[in-house]
Amino acid sequence: MKRKIFKTLETIKRKCAFSLILAGFAMINTGFTEQEVEFPAIPIEEAQVEETNAEPTAIAVGENGQIKVSEDDELTRAFADVIENSLGRDLTANVETPFEEPPAPEEVVETPQGYVPYTQVLGMEATAYLPTDGSSEGLTAMGIPATYGIVAVDPDIIPLGTRVYIPGYGEALAADTGGAIYGYRIDLCMEDYWQAMDFGRRTVTVFVLK
Repeated sequence: MKRKIFKTLETIKRKCAFSLILAGFAMINTGFTEQEVEFPAIPIEEAQVEETNAEPTAIAVGENGQIKVSEDDELTRAFADVIENSLGRDLTANVETPFEEPPAPEEVVETPQGYVPYTQVLGMEATAYLPTDGSSEGLTAMGIPATYGIVAVDPDIIPLGTRVYIPGYGEALAADTGGAIYGYRIDLCMEDYWQAMDFGRRTVTVFVLK
């Protein structure tokens, strides 16, 4: 049985080979050879460019990151529609995103009563005086009693009624003036003579409080 199968396959193989040989002779006789084929030249007209003053359509991105497109141009609108469908949102919607600037950090100074905000820092020459040095009644230029925590200032530098903080002295109210107190000078009211003498004259930092 196997021999018969192999013999049949061999016969088919020979017939195929013979058929290929005959096909080759037929191609040679009919002159079927590889030749270069020349195609007639087809004249190509120059494309006519139409001059136009129309400005090109642009897709812009706003300051808030929003894409803005023109509603007038169909090609741009179609392009926007493709992006809109992929992103799931309308690119032509002119929705402004509110932006709030964070508040600036407040400048504060540490006092025995806690942190207190201030608006200005001044370097001043300080002296000390007693309640009765300004007037025999012991009243200030604002008409209130002079006591510890009251300071005399030049109103052109620190307006009367201003609260200040002086390290080493504490919080005080600018409520008095003096003939020798002008410019960046300040006079601190003390409780007694020895306290005033101990303070003497020195340079201090004055925080103008809110």
